[in-house]
Amino acid sequence: MAVNIVKTTAISLVAAVALSACVGTQLEQAKMADAAKTPFNNNLYKGYIGLSSMEFGEGDYEDSDRFAMRAMTAAMATKDTKVKPEGFKARHLPADKMDDLRRARGKLMIALSQGGRANFPDLAAEAQVKFDCWMQEQEENFQPKDIAACRKDFEAALAKLNQMMAPKKMAKKPMMAKPMMEKKARAPEPVDVDGIYIVFFDFNSSKLSTASQRVLRKAAAEFGMIKSTGMGLTGHADMAGSAAYNDALSRRRLDSVSAFMLKMGTPRWALHPSAHGESKPLVPTKNGTREKRNRRVEIIFE
Repeated sequence: MAVNIVKTTAISLVAAVALSACVGTQLEQAKMADAAKTPFNNNLYKGYIGLSSMEFGEGDYEDSDRFAMRAMTAAMATKDTKVKPEGFKARHLPADKMDDLRRARGKLMIALSQGGRANFPDLAAEAQVKFDCWMQEQEENFQPKDIAACRKDFEAALAKLNQMMAPKKMAKKPMMAKPMMEKKARAPEPVDVDGIYIVFFDFNSSKLSTASQRVLRKAAAEFGMIKSTGMGLTGHADMAGSAAYNDALSRRRLDSVSAFMLKMGTPRWALHPSAHGESKPLVPTKNGTREKRNRRVEIIFE
């Protein structure tokens, strides 16, 4: 009987050692990956290798492996959208930190999807990597300085990215009483990220595009599957035209989204709308500037 116990213990020990040997092995493999196919993915690769190395040095082999595998995926990817910022379902995050993280990820996704990856791949990748760093540190939730550092670095990178993406200064034009039609306006890509949904509008319009309707259907479906006290809907306009006109325009956009959500079965009590006109731009601009990213309605689950 004693022999069997010793034998069983020895087998268990060998199995444990073998299992532990499998953890923390991805970093060296990731370092041997071929060069990434696009500038954005190449910057992602280097950023995730840096995070993986840092976590390995701290003895966090599980997160080291996670970041190393993200690095390898970026190296092999042919499209810039292959490796997205980490989703909330991938981490066990403190409930009281979710609002800040959701808003931050929503702003990051807007910047990435509106040309950040292609036009400023170094800044875009840095913002994504620093956001994932924030997510990882926030999940551990016991090193306040590290959490604050990752968040600060993310916010700085995102601010610089948005600054670079802002419209360049142009010659001043006479102010119009009402906005005129914008030639060849290209609507931004709608954004949906785990409880944050943003739809954009054409210049001087409150009409929902087909893509925006698809995003709103997803928002209604998700709301029906989760426990939530409601959703905040905020309507916005850019700085072209008068403040009074833009306030009314943001309300019309809000009405369009609210009507569509009701049509999709969202209960009226769940909709908490507020219109902000031009007072809360996503991208700060001078008065009179047309900016497609500011013509939006945001939906954030509560």
